[in-house]
Amino acid sequence: MDAAACTRYSSSDVRMRRPHVRPKIEFVVALAPKEVLARLKSCLKAAGCKGSVLGSCVELTVEAERQDFWSPQISLQVDTHEEGTLVYGRIGPQPQVWTLLVAMYAIVGITSIFAMLFAFSQWLLNEPLWALWALPLGFGLAAMVYGTAYIGQRLGAEQSHELALLVTHALDLPDDTLGV
Repeated sequence: MDAAACTRYSSSDVRMRRPHVRPKIEFVVALAPKEVLARLKSCLKAAGCKGSVLGSCVELTVEAERQDFWSPQISLQVDTHEEGTLVYGRIGPQPQVWTLLVAMYAIVGITSIFAMLFAFSQWLLNEPLWALWALPLGFGLAAMVYGTAYIGQRLGAEQSHELALLVTHALDLPDDTLGV
């Protein structure tokens, strides 16, 4: 593995595609699992990316100087397969961003459920159903959280593609193997 194969790519090398919520990665490579892990580890050092290889797990992200709130992370798992090695995982936001998005969905969901229960109580008591106004607000807030996730993913698309190219070049695969 030469260091030139693991270099950083310019924005002209990046193809923008429609974002998916935490895209799934899954492919089989005709190498032994230890060879896959060794290639990814050596490529990490050559490319200057931030990451770790622990056991059969690989975590990759951009170096700290280029990292933003929306910077992606690739989490991979390496397992044996009859044809070589199965590599699978996800591309997604950093754990703190993912936790924030889940917490926002939980807050909106719990508040909407409370509003529905309150409206049901109002209906049973033949009171005006003013609590139902919270439901469209909840749907709107959920749509905003969903949109925010897509905006963040669009902002981090170039870095996602860079990380995907790092993985594909480390394993001598075609550039579009990960579909990012």
